[in-house]
This record gives sequence, C-alpha cells and structure tokens, in this order.
Amino acid sequence: MIKTILDTAGLPYRKTRFPQPPAGTYVVYMDDIETDGPDGQPRILAHSATIEVYEPKPDDKAEAAIEAAITAAGLQWRKQDRYWLQTEQRYQVIYEFEYREIRRT
Repeated sequence: MIKTILDTAGLPYRKTRFPQPPAGTYVVYMDDIETDGPDGQPRILAHSATIEVYEPKPDDKAEAAIEAAITAAGLQWRKQDRYWLQTEQRYQVIYEFEYREIRRT
C-alpha cells in the first residue's frame, strides 16, 4: 500500500535510504510490521508506516500530493511540522499512518 500511495503522489522514493538523492524533493519510507493471528499463524499484519519528505526548499505541492494520496487510500495520518536538517541541507516533513493487512492461506 505504501508504494501505491507514493506512486500516486508522483515523487521519487526509496525504502530506508536514498544513496544518491535527486536534486529536488524526494521521499524515504519505512514500514514497521507486527504480526498477529489465530493459532499462532501470522496472518494479520499491522503496518506502522513512516514517510519522510526531503525538500531543498519548502514544497507545499509535494506535501499536498502526499496528503491527498494517503487520504485517497482511506487512511488517517499524522504530520510533523517541517523543520530544517542542517546536516542534509534540506527541510524534512514526516508523515505517519497505520493500516492492517490480512493474508489468506
């Protein structure tokens, strides 16, 4: 689901890190998963997703695209305020959301 959201938003993205980041706005995402299910079978996956948006300058359009894509997926989300990362020389905005996936056998 995370890749679908990011494809919809239309920004370059990678999981965990971007070894060669593009010059413009880009995204790094993480997907923490906790399993549950009957009889010890890990069929229910609870995802805790984090999307980090890196911007060379404030990019309201990119943030709006991420927000629209998460909302279109029917998910509630949290957003941290934009802040400057001195070491990266970029702004960062973090989105967090959860969703569940049920795997059938």
